[in-house]
Amino acid sequence: MSAPKSRAPSENADAIGFIVALLERFPEIASLGSHPADGTLTVSFAVRKRLDKTTQAGLRGLIVEHISSFTEVLAEPLERLDVAAEADDGMTFVRVTRDARSVTREELQMLTALMADRFGELLVKSPVAEDAIEEDLAAADDLVEFALEALRDPAQQRLVGFREEQGAMVYFVPTRKKAKARGR
Repeated sequence: MSAPKSRAPSENADAIGFIVALLERFPEIASLGSHPADGTLTVSFAVRKRLDKTTQAGLRGLIVEHISSFTEVLAEPLERLDVAAEADDGMTFVRVTRDARSVTREELQMLTALMADRFGELLVKSPVAEDAIEEDLAAADDLVEFALEALRDPAQQRLVGFREEQGAMVYFVPTRKKAKARGR
């Protein structure tokens, strides 16, 4: 009996490191999901306020307008952009799903700045280390570029990373096998 095939441990560690790098570089991001099967990346934000449907629709329009304009300026095709909001007691989660092929570090910077400007202290944000300096930021930006490139790989396993207190948790999500139709 043979052992199940799996990715090399170093590839798994790299993938986890890339998700953590994205979460560290963008403390405004609450969670990040990589979906290689459909070539998308989902970024989630948490707002400490229950947003009503009208506010959610306005926010959705604002995000779509900003990302559409941003990709247009870069002359990049916008293959996929979905924005969803889910309100709960005193909280709203905003999920932005993009095609991983064309999402950039600059777009993530613009999106996180937009959310921070729009919600201020209501946006859940991880604390940033006080000793973070410009050189560290430049190195983090380089790592984000590598991370985005790696997450574009369709052979990559599906990953979900989220903030847990002052750290990050990353999970490999098993892919579902399609069930065969039963014969009649």
